[in-house]
This record gives sequence, C-alpha cells and structure tokens, in this order.
Amino acid sequence: MPLFEYHCDRCQSEFELLVRGNDSVRCPDCTSETITKLISSPAAVRATAVSQLPMAGECPPPQIGPCGPACCRVPTD
Repeated sequence: MPLFEYHCDRCQSEFELLVRGNDSVRCPDCTSETITKLISSPAAVRATAVSQLPMAGECPPPQIGPCGPACCRVPTD
C-alpha cells in the first residue's frame, strides 16, 4: 500500500496515511473528508559505502549466505 501525505482543509493538519485503491480518506484529527493530497518527495535510497562492499573473490560474512552461483561457499560436488 502506498503512503500518501495529506492536508486537511478544515483543521489545517498535515498527516500521512497508507491508502489502498479507492479507500476514502478522513483527517485523523477532525474526521473531515475535505482534504488535499500533497506531492510527496521520493524516499532517498542510501547507498552502501564502497569500503563496506566485499572485494572481488572475497566471501560475504556467513550470516548473509552465498552471494551467487560462483560464490566461494557454494558446494561444488
């Protein structure tokens, strides 16, 4: 379910709601349905620092599991 930001035109509060399909939206403060959907800024994705990435040929920590079909921890029977 997408998270949307809203502004209540009646009591002027701003709030976020998870909304599914054509669900009606009410202000959580005054229960008014006279609201405006705000333009939300996208969430920023944090990249992993290059120093934290394994070098080619290194195995990931054991709690992560094999990193792919050529991983050093995949059994080669």
